[in-house]
Amino acid sequence: MYWKVYCGILSPFIPNISNMSQNFQNRFRNGMEGKESIRKKRIDLKNISRFANINARKVECCGIVGYMGSGNAQSILIQGIEILQNRGYDSCGMSTLDGKGGLFTTKFASSDNGDAVEHIKNISKDVHEHHNIGIAHTRWATHGGKTDLNAHPHQDYKNRISLVHNGTIENYLSLKEELVHKGIHFLSETDTEVIANLIGSYLDEGKGFSEAVESALSRLQGTWGIAVLHRDYPNVMILARHGSPLLVGVQSDHIYVASETSALANYTNQYVALQDGEIAVLSPEGIKKLVTPSRLIELQHEKVEPSPFPYSHWTMKEIFEQPHALARSLNFGGRISPYNNKVKLGGLDMHKNELSNIENLVILGCGTSYHAGIFAQLIMENICGFNTVSAKDASETQITGYPKYNAGIIAVSQSGETADTVKATMMADKLGIPKISVVNVVGSLLARTTGCGVYLNAGREVAVASTKAFTTQVLVLCLIATWFAQNREINSSLYNCNELLEAIHRVPISIGTTLQVKDQCEQIAKKLIGYKNIFVLGRGLGYPVAMEGALKIKEISYIHAEGYPGGALKHGPFALIDKSEGTPVFLVILSDEYTSLMLNVAQQVKARGAKVICITDNPQICQDVASECIVIPSNGPLTALNAVIPFQLIAYYLAVQQGIDPDKPRGLAKTVTVF
Repeated sequence: MYWKVYCGILSPFIPNISNMSQNFQNRFRNGMEGKESIRKKRIDLKNISRFANINARKVECCGIVGYMGSGNAQSILIQGIEILQNRGYDSCGMSTLDGKGGLFTTKFASSDNGDAVEHIKNISKDVHEHHNIGIAHTRWATHGGKTDLNAHPHQDYKNRISLVHNGTIENYLSLKEELVHKGIHFLSETDTEVIANLIGSYLDEGKGFSEAVESALSRLQGTWGIAVLHRDYPNVMILARHGSPLLVGVQSDHIYVASETSALANYTNQYVALQDGEIAVLSPEGIKKLVTPSRLIELQHEKVEPSPFPYSHWTMKEIFEQPHALARSLNFGGRISPYNNKVKLGGLDMHKNELSNIENLVILGCGTSYHAGIFAQLIMENICGFNTVSAKDASETQITGYPKYNAGIIAVSQSGETADTVKATMMADKLGIPKISVVNVVGSLLARTTGCGVYLNAGREVAVASTKAFTTQVLVLCLIATWFAQNREINSSLYNCNELLEAIHRVPISIGTTLQVKDQCEQIAKKLIGYKNIFVLGRGLGYPVAMEGALKIKEISYIHAEGYPGGALKHGPFALIDKSEGTPVFLVILSDEYTSLMLNVAQQVKARGAKVICITDNPQICQDVASECIVIPSNGPLTALNAVIPFQLIAYYLAVQQGIDPDKPRGLAKTVTVF
């Protein structure tokens, strides 16, 4: 049942510690001595089954921006899509109303001749200047080709309404057939145009604007966040949400709409998040009925930088921001008590009784977040005393896969909006399983719906491929592991909590020191140009790092790379090592219990003609097997985390040396908000 609301830089290597607590400064310094080297509302879950049963298929990932008020809609919409373009996009567009019955739409797909956002910026002033209401959209598509016609906004067949949509309509084919049978012509291949034409068909039946939208939505199956304009209603915008986030911010006589908080940050201090199943009819006269004090969420302002200066790309900027981002994740030492070395996580402390019953923990994530989850699983298995800990790819998680008794989940997502992770979390909610979120974006969907969690505080990540998100996720998950161990009073045999805490304190400076391998990584990248396959191997905590390293190489540089456990190549992939080519094989070999096993693997791949590149904290152990050796600092039980830095740098340089923009890899989206 739908319901309506009518409403009218940091030093390159060493973190700046001037703002840190004295205790944290001391720990930084002491840690280097004697070492080898340096809650808001819960969403309505009545329709959980509709999410649980959604089948994977080709979909779109989008960003939505809207504006109405006394300002220039065109300039506000342009700024919004420029901010949202970091989600990843291949087309964009906007529609505005002139207040005189005119509906104007401009949209482009990116091509070899230019970027869609730049096209819109250059053309839109002539078309949309001085209009006071509009909607805009960025689209990243695999459902319906990358064409101007498939770009949003979409109009109905009589050009009365214009609509932008984020989500997937499952039953669009049957609805389209019904509309075609009525003689309605379609211009695009998208499911979104089906919504527009369905609304148009209800308008033809004599229904009013809001009634037509409500009637159309009642027939949809799937997920959506939509914003709709009608040329005959120059002061009205209709929004609807079902599974895909939409936010509304107000400042004086200006109303702002966006699919994520970053697009609101320059305009307002507060916003309202539409609830699942909600339809909001926005108008200047009635906005107070939606934006009530009880629904307002404070917007956590963060400076949105317009460029990566002094770096050439956001990817490199964010790689080098990691020491400071990690220090922020520790709240500059404030998340660990200086008096008793206890981890203090306010988001968990207030739910201590509920969380204390967890015996079987599941860590959910996708891509980079999944790899961080595997890293955390290995840490938690050794210090937390849970019966079971398992990291799962959220996109493959089914409701039957959760533990039957004393279960708990940790949902990991940089954006806090990843649809697969949200869906898996909603399944857990149906079972009454306690949930913890680990997200970077304050006020994001996962943060709001779990009501219990820890923020990364890593700062905005613009580049599509995550770098600082991975290291801060691992760090925060290690804090959570220690919090559980301390509150469960578990005596660890393998990983002593105090040893882990000391390593946690040293992470920012240890990562900062590792960044000094930058020049070596650039030279190694030059030697890797032209290879078709790269393998990355690791054991223990080196395994998730190998997985993440391979992911960075293939998503940024477009070179096929695979991460495997140290012993996996002999079970099949050895066949892909080309002796004549000298297939590059990276090995993460650390001074730990897996050293001899990894050295044995290195000898095996070298014997088959591979080019062996070792990442190690002890170069002496690798000198007989490696053609290249990248040396990283030791940091106790978290040494493996340092090993991800060379992979990030090598992936970056591989992209740049091939003329690829590392910030916007093809076919990838920063925030995957559909299934």
